[in-house]
Amino acid sequence: MTFGDPMNQQALARPWWLLPLGRLHPLWWVGITGILIWVDYITGPKTQFPVLYAIPVSLAAWYSGRWPAVALAVTMPLVHLLFLVGLWKQPGSMATLATTTVRGAVVAAMALWFARLSEHERELHRHVQTLEGLLPICSFCKSIRNESGEWKRLETFISERSEAQFSHGFCPSCWKAHYPELGDAPPG
Repeated sequence: MTFGDPMNQQALARPWWLLPLGRLHPLWWVGITGILIWVDYITGPKTQFPVLYAIPVSLAAWYSGRWPAVALAVTMPLVHLLFLVGLWKQPGSMATLATTTVRGAVVAAMALWFARLSEHERELHRHVQTLEGLLPICSFCKSIRNESGEWKRLETFISERSEAQFSHGFCPSCWKAHYPELGDAPPG
């Protein structure tokens, strides 16, 4: 919740090109891999479909983590190589093997990088919850009015928007004001 400057809020908004956060169970990628292998088989040996390995691998890295993405990055070029040699009876030259290996390695490296980017984005989202701008706070009880107009205790308001927890005590001034008969405030 922010009550601050709209221009500042717009500048800090999530970029339009960044994928939304979320998670997919890794088994989804088994089905997606099956579909991609079927498309690879249907299109035949002459197509450049393997160039599109990067798209599903990137999505797997973002939504399921590094291991599903690496598995996808290794499986798809390997199956394509098996199609070339076994089904399409293309001559199994060293150049084909080298190209497939390099393609798989590059896509796997990209998967690891994209998975790390996803982890970083999730950590930022989890840790960065900033209260900024003007907060409507009661001058007497220090309750804060939230976006729906309800008044909540300061501690509740902050706890709901962060991982902060509160421990209560007395400052020396309040100790003297409310408990003068007990003398000086205890340390801490």
